[in-house]
Amino acid sequence: MDLKQILQDFVNESYENLVNMARAAFADIQTTFEKAAPGVNASTLLVALFATSLAVDGKLTELECKFVSELFDGVTYEETKQLVEAHHSAEMVAFIDEFVDGCPVEIKSKLLTLCCCFLAVDETISRDEVAFVYKLCEN
Repeated sequence: MDLKQILQDFVNESYENLVNMARAAFADIQTTFEKAAPGVNASTLLVALFATSLAVDGKLTELECKFVSELFDGVTYEETKQLVEAHHSAEMVAFIDEFVDGCPVEIKSKLLTLCCCFLAVDETISRDEVAFVYKLCEN
């Protein structure tokens, strides 16, 4: 199966399944980071991942904001917009790519799952988003 098909499969998932997959991946990643790297703020890294993922296509939808609000207990549209705008840069894409590349395979797969949930929640995958996932998969 190719990456475009995998991304399409994420797009085809129900909103509720995307929320559940993202919650599970987030919890697994956070727990693993806390055990492997005490003192590292896993939440900050995961916020950078999701904000950069949402910023890649250059637009923020109401559904994406709802998704963030559900995952992070009531984060507002304005707060999400500010986070996404702050992470909309080639430097952040490079940082996230380097961060993901440095993770063990089991964490990398969970990070990619989390990323794909954020990319797919608006029910479309743009060319820029596909390129972003390809970049994260390279190593």
